[in-house]
Amino acid sequence: MKNVIIAIGLLLSSITTVHAQDIASQLQACRAQTDNAVRLACYDKLAVKYAEKNIKNDLHVTKVSTPNSNAATPPVITPTKSPATSPVSVSAEKRAPTDNYASREDQVKRFGLSKVTEPQEKVEKITSVITSVQKNPYGKLIITLETGQVWRQTNSTSLRLKPGQEVYVEEGALGSYFLGKESSNKRIRVKRSK
Repeated sequence: MKNVIIAIGLLLSSITTVHAQDIASQLQACRAQTDNAVRLACYDKLAVKYAEKNIKNDLHVTKVSTPNSNAATPPVITPTKSPATSPVSVSAEKRAPTDNYASREDQVKRFGLSKVTEPQEKVEKITSVITSVQKNPYGKLIITLETGQVWRQTNSTSLRLKPGQEVYVEEGALGSYFLGKESSNKRIRVKRSK
């Protein structure tokens, strides 16, 4: 009996090894393609082929019975995993647009707004002239720059600002921003509101 079990185990492991070698050889054939479109099509075929095999192999039959009845219900086929989809087959409509080559002017306009994608050469500091300074009911500053950006103070540090002064806004750690004057070491933490 032990010999039969060992023989079955060896047979199953050799089948798995042959299957893995088959996948590896097909991937090597795709990798050898020099044309990008042909290579991508080859990888797509492999992904679809093995995704279909995995979906078929992931289904198993389970017998469901209710605790109150002795009668067995018909077997139910359920997937053990969610169906695999090829990461290469994502349509162009579903892909997020990448804006890595935004102009400096566009980067200055979006500076301080929520970050969707990070451009390769991003602006870390801008300088501008203050057009208006206001205080909110809590005594915190609301600064409007000539670029149209509106920044609200989030900390309680005091900094004297007047319209017409040149200030800088720089990015800090973890998505924070600081506004300050070049002539002073003081700066305030700000958040862009417009």
